[in-house]
Amino acid sequence: MAQADKRGLASAGALRQAFWIDFDEARVHVNTLVGLAGEDPDDRPTCVVLVGQSGMGKTSILKEVGRRIELAYPEPADWGDARYIPMLRAVVPSHPTSLRINLALLWKQGWPLTRRTHQIADLKVAELLGEQATRLVAIDNVHAVLTASGRARRDALDSFRFLMSEGNVHMVVAGLDIAADIFSDDAELAYRSIILRLTPWAPGEPSQQLIRVLARGIGLSEPDRFAEPEMAEFIWRTSHGVTGNFKRLLHWSQRVARDMHGREYVEFSDVYEAARLFPCYIDR
Repeated sequence: MAQADKRGLASAGALRQAFWIDFDEARVHVNTLVGLAGEDPDDRPTCVVLVGQSGMGKTSILKEVGRRIELAYPEPADWGDARYIPMLRAVVPSHPTSLRINLALLWKQGWPLTRRTHQIADLKVAELLGEQATRLVAIDNVHAVLTASGRARRDALDSFRFLMSEGNVHMVVAGLDIAADIFSDDAELAYRSIILRLTPWAPGEPSQQLIRVLARGIGLSEPDRFAEPEMAEFIWRTSHGVTGNFKRLLHWSQRVARDMHGREYVEFSDVYEAARLFPCYIDR
C-alpha cells in the first residue's frame, strides 16, 4: 500500500459518523490499547501515557478504543442487573484531587453521589471496576494535575496507583506532552508505564493526504483541490501540523463560503479568510 494511502484510510461515511481518521500513528496506538484491554493485569497493571499537543486527536483515539473494546467484548447474555462497562472513560476535573477523580469515575459508573460518598469513593470505584467487568480505565485531560500544587499532584498520582492496584485494571491517561515527564519522574509509575506520543503532521505528502481525507469527510466539493501543493502548504502552515487545526480550518472555510459569500463551493480565498480568524494566524 502506498505511504500516502496509509496516512488516511477512513471513508467519507465513517468520517461523517465519528470523524475517526485512520492513519498509521493513531492505528498503532489504538491497537496497543485494545490489545492491552485483552491482557490479564496480573500483579502489575500497565499505565499507558498518551501525549501530544492539544488537537492532535488523543480524545478521538480514546473514543475509538472504547468503540472497539465494546465490539470485542459485548455484554454477556447472562450478565444480570449490574452495569457492564468494559472501558471506563472520564475527564480529569479542574483542580484535581484523588476525591474529585474518584467522584468523576463513580458518576461515570452510575453510582449515586451523596454527602457520604466521599468517605468511600476510592474503595467503591475499585469495587465497581470488578462488578462492571471493566478492562481499561481511560483518564483524559490528565495534564490538569500539572496545574495543581505539589501536594495535589502527588494526591492525584497516588489515586492512579491505588486505582490500578486495588482495581486490578490497566489504565490509559491522555494529556499534553508534559504529562509524560511527570509520570517519568515518579519512580513507581515510570516502572509500570509506557509512553505513546502523537507528533504534528509533516508538510508535503503526509499532510496532503490528511487534508484530502478531511475535505471528503466534511463534504467539501472537489476535495482533491485542497491537497494540491500550494493550498495544502498554506493549510499546513496555518494549522501548525495539528490535526484539530486542519479540521477546524477546513470547516470554517466552508462556513465563510456559505455565510459570507452565499455559495457551497469553497475557494482558496475562503480558506485564506478563515485562516485570519485563527488567533495564532500570522499574515505573511
